[in-house]
Amino acid sequence: MLQLEPNQALAQPSKNFFVNMLVRDIELEDALLDLLDNCVDGILRTYDPDLQAAKPYEGYGANFVIGPELFQLDDNCGGIPIELARKKAFAIGRPDPITGTEGVATVGMYGIGMKRAIFKLGRDAKVRSWSDTPFEVSISEAWLANDDWDPLPLEEIAAGEISARGTRISVRKLNSQVKDRFADSAFINRLSQVVARHYALIIDKGFRITVRRLASDPVPDPILPKSFRLLASEHASYADDAIQPIVYKGHLKGVDIELYAGLFRRLPDADDDAKESEVKNSVDDAGWSVACNDRIVVWKDRTWVTGWGEGTTPSFHNQFMAITGLLILRSENPALLPLTTTKRGIDHGTEIYSYAKDMMSAATKKLTDFTNTWKKSEAALHTIYREDTVAMSLTDIKTRAPELPMKKWPRNKAIEFYIPQFPAPTRNNKLSTVSFVADKADVELLGVVYFADAKAKAKDVGRQAFAYELARYKDAAE
Repeated sequence: MLQLEPNQALAQPSKNFFVNMLVRDIELEDALLDLLDNCVDGILRTYDPDLQAAKPYEGYGANFVIGPELFQLDDNCGGIPIELARKKAFAIGRPDPITGTEGVATVGMYGIGMKRAIFKLGRDAKVRSWSDTPFEVSISEAWLANDDWDPLPLEEIAAGEISARGTRISVRKLNSQVKDRFADSAFINRLSQVVARHYALIIDKGFRITVRRLASDPVPDPILPKSFRLLASEHASYADDAIQPIVYKGHLKGVDIELYAGLFRRLPDADDDAKESEVKNSVDDAGWSVACNDRIVVWKDRTWVTGWGEGTTPSFHNQFMAITGLLILRSENPALLPLTTTKRGIDHGTEIYSYAKDMMSAATKKLTDFTNTWKKSEAALHTIYREDTVAMSLTDIKTRAPELPMKKWPRNKAIEFYIPQFPAPTRNNKLSTVSFVADKADVELLGVVYFADAKAKAKDVGRQAFAYELARYKDAAE
């Protein structure tokens, strides 16, 4: 315990706060994602890959072992230099501010990710790493229980004790809540889903992540990313009326900005409204995602956080279930990005996010206006899709972006944007929309009568019933 003079007041931080309270602000899955962030940051720091390449993370990866008695994470991402380990890597918080002068577009910013994750997991941890000189740092239960901030023991080890230039984090004496979560077989599936979403861009660029229960289990296939695709016409001229993505691009306040928005599926019709399971799946895929230095921090948001329901932009409704978008923010100084400490959310009070949110709102408004335009022309919805309309990958969308006839964004000329000419319905004052609700059993009965199929589409049954009645009365009139 620090000895105080009579004219001094204690201002030493409490280890109990960092070990037991700091971890309450983060979910277990997010703590594990923090460890993956360190892996990717290690690649950037050690190997400086070309981030403009299609697969800059090819050949690198991380393997989780998540069992009832042991947590382990192995990576081959370059390891921790021993001087960095001695002076910074195990400190609680960065001793010096981020300036961006390192020229590395990391997502680690606060210097608490690895330590907070270890504290969240258990009471006995070892970190082995090999970058220049292999070493091992131990965080023991005794050190955690002692309120003194004694330096952690660091020992140099033989190169053969770690298989590749990378890092192994092992945690035993798991905390009781963590042990219960790890004992639940559904947790691995849940973690895999979270990784597939929030690491979608990084996995798509070649990074491999596996999760298994025991170290003795065979290494499974890597997690596949949740893909981002938008409907686009492959061969239409940009002057044609066609389904194409909305694009914003530019550099603002030290941050590169890319935005892609559009439809990921065909617009819903009356049949979609009747199929609750399909509606739910489509709604889950709708909304905005936000990535900071390739790490997705907001996933498929449909709230005010990404501009829904603000100003003239409508709130999300199932009618808009086909709309999705991706905002990508990148900077060599992560302090300029609107990141929260958990990286599962946005600091929406920042100036850069204010600009970005205006772009998202404008894109959303354009797309909701488009869907509203076709709301009363469902019978002609099929006409808006050309034969060459495909679900285009993010890579292909980016490849086409330089060809777009971009315009300067009125709010800030550093940003350029492209809004396609969407198809519009042909107005015909002689046509009327007929829409009504009928008992499902009655629809199935008429489906059998008209099509010998109880599962016939409700809209087809309705049209046939209308045509039958119309023909009957026309025949009677003759």
